[in-house]
Amino acid sequence: MHDSNNVEKDIAPSELPANPGYRHSKEHSSKATLIWPLFFLIMFLTIIVCGMVVALSAINANCHQKSSVCLQAACPESWIGFQRKCFYFSDDTKNWTSSQRFCDSQDADLAQVESFQELNFLLRYKGPSDHWIGLSREQGQPWKWINGTEWTRQLVIKEDGANLYVAKVSQVPQMNPTPVMVSYPGSRRVCLFE
Repeated sequence: MHDSNNVEKDIAPSELPANPGYRHSKEHSSKATLIWPLFFLIMFLTIIVCGMVVALSAINANCHQKSSVCLQAACPESWIGFQRKCFYFSDDTKNWTSSQRFCDSQDADLAQVESFQELNFLLRYKGPSDHWIGLSREQGQPWKWINGTEWTRQLVIKEDGANLYVAKVSQVPQMNPTPVMVSYPGSRRVCLFE
């Protein structure tokens, strides 16, 4: 009944031929268990970095639109940022020389007004009080800024004394309201830190 060619042989497990792919498959499986967590970690970190780049880009774009808001973080405490400059508006009243000394002690100078936007900023933040700025002159000499440059009189001024401060806005015929700087003995100060 049994064909002699078709004889079943009992083969012991030790006699099974070695499968070279089996060992390779086992090594591959252990490497894969190490690679997947590493892959997910790299993906997670990539997502975090991309998110930070997007967030910083949004903040940077916002800073360009609102430069004074972004600069405030870079200004010393109690100083106000505007157009990449920091301004300090004092609460006490001193003469011009004492005010400049105070600003100097803060590594700053009395403010030098360089544009109508800057002057409008000073007028907005100074409140009802008047504040010294960094213009002065010797008798018979032209007005000069703290840094020695001559004042070009681009802003309307009422001359009264040797120093100037930001005082008020007045009407000038045929013009919009124009900032006016007037000098009085004794005023608060506005320091400029760049």
